[in-house]
Amino acid sequence: MTVTTVNTVATTAPVATVPSANLTPLVDTSRFPDGAPGEVRAAHRLYEHLIGMWAPGVIEAAQDLGAFAALTEGPATAAGLAETLSTDLRATRVLLDGLAAYDIVERTRGTDGQAVYTLPTELHGVFAPDGLFSLAGKIGHDRNVAWHAWRHLAGNVRDGARSSEGEQRLNQISEEDYTSLVRGINFWAPPIVRSLADALREQGWTSGAGRSLLDVGCGTGIYSHLLLNEFPELEAEGLDAERIIPLADRQAADLGVAGRFHGRTGDFWNDDWGTGSDLALFVNIFHLQTPESARDLMLKASKALSDDGVIAIADHIVDEETGEGTTQNRFFRLFAASMLATGGGDAFSVQDYDQWLSDAGLRRVALLDTPMHRVLLAQHA
Repeated sequence: MTVTTVNTVATTAPVATVPSANLTPLVDTSRFPDGAPGEVRAAHRLYEHLIGMWAPGVIEAAQDLGAFAALTEGPATAAGLAETLSTDLRATRVLLDGLAAYDIVERTRGTDGQAVYTLPTELHGVFAPDGLFSLAGKIGHDRNVAWHAWRHLAGNVRDGARSSEGEQRLNQISEEDYTSLVRGINFWAPPIVRSLADALREQGWTSGAGRSLLDVGCGTGIYSHLLLNEFPELEAEGLDAERIIPLADRQAADLGVAGRFHGRTGDFWNDDWGTGSDLALFVNIFHLQTPESARDLMLKASKALSDDGVIAIADHIVDEETGEGTTQNRFFRLFAASMLATGGGDAFSVQDYDQWLSDAGLRRVALLDTPMHRVLLAQHA
């Protein structure tokens, strides 16, 4: 199989984006008087960044209190929600107004003059713990890991987040926190899978008959499950920890692909992956590595691949050639800072991946852009 190199950076007019809390300005720069000092303008701009913690603060507090679950049942006033949640009326109103400021809930005026708060339908599943694209797990990860970790970023910058022996560390996370987090990032999958599936179809994949997929560190299995829906005769094996595989198996059943998804408990560093995989998939695995461990992982992937198989890596891959200020590159660099805060890992560059591929007898054949990732495809050289 030969894959044509593709880069999907838009060259036409940008498509309108859906309003997002991250795009809600909190400083009205049009109100600066003429001649306002540059230092004052700069301070306003940086202050807007510094108060970025307000957004997760109000969102996560509302989740902790059960406000979103209550609003899923229907619109409510502050008084009605305070009664349901057994919370203080004034404080509940302040929290709801904060959510409205970030466009998380809609605030309207009822016939009696009281404010009425509505959770948009498209957000119901986003906050439900069992929602397919729920962020509840991400919120749990923030509570258990991220909030504390960011406070110690300066220390990790001083020592490079290295071990006591002076070596770069893999990003380590407890199985409990990992379990929570993997269920909170399913929403990344649909655009990644669609881009990957389209690239595979261009090279002759139709039903997936006779093809096998190895999903290394599969998490909930969402990428395999969606690919199985794209290719109705594809067979997939997901490899992950003992605590994770039952999640993947249950989700495979929920999505109607249990007969073609086979979860396997194992340590992907020490266990054998077998050989002859037509597609070896790595999603959000490489950014957790050191350069040395990433190279080792690529060598192992090469051995598991069929002669004309494809390695697909979906990760936060910096591409200098697309321009320093692209949205993806900005996000990836900030994501690297989050890796540093939590103890290790990085957002590696295309050039880094190309070197690891070369060392493993592989070559990059495509690089696809998606909203928050790039997908790198490779084959045997």
